[in-house]
Amino acid sequence: MSVLADAEIRRLMKFLRGQIADTEKLAFIEDELRGEFGAEYLRESEMVSYFPNKTIEVSMPETIWKLRIISYTRMRMTQRGISDEEIIRLFEKFLRFCADENQIITVGAYTIFGKASPRSLPLTLRIDVDEIDENESQAHTITIFVGRGDARQTVEINLIS
Repeated sequence: MSVLADAEIRRLMKFLRGQIADTEKLAFIEDELRGEFGAEYLRESEMVSYFPNKTIEVSMPETIWKLRIISYTRMRMTQRGISDEEIIRLFEKFLRFCADENQIITVGAYTIFGKASPRSLPLTLRIDVDEIDENESQAHTITIFVGRGDARQTVEINLIS
């Protein structure tokens, strides 16, 4: 049994109102989310399907990174109130850190632990760098955690001083 917080339900419903026109369906979903098994209902494939994949571009000198945010991650970002801008800022901090430390980003898994801004909550951004070429790089988000996430089998970068 896992009950969702009211703030999480409000954020999810605000997003879903832009995805679903049927008011009866919206009422049913809200009832399910407010129920004692709301967190479990949220993980069902029907719910995840309302959160489409999204690609955001992060432009750095000489490179454009494409972050593909998968449906499940978009749902969790919406639930927790994590904006695309926070993800972009944290990823940019990661890129600047690697440049400052002369670390080359290669194909593979990375865990980035940090804050998007000084007053924001610590986030863990898990990414897989799928491909790198001279002009454009691809990074695919796997999971975004609030707080400290698991860094097994990844390169861990801690950006919190």
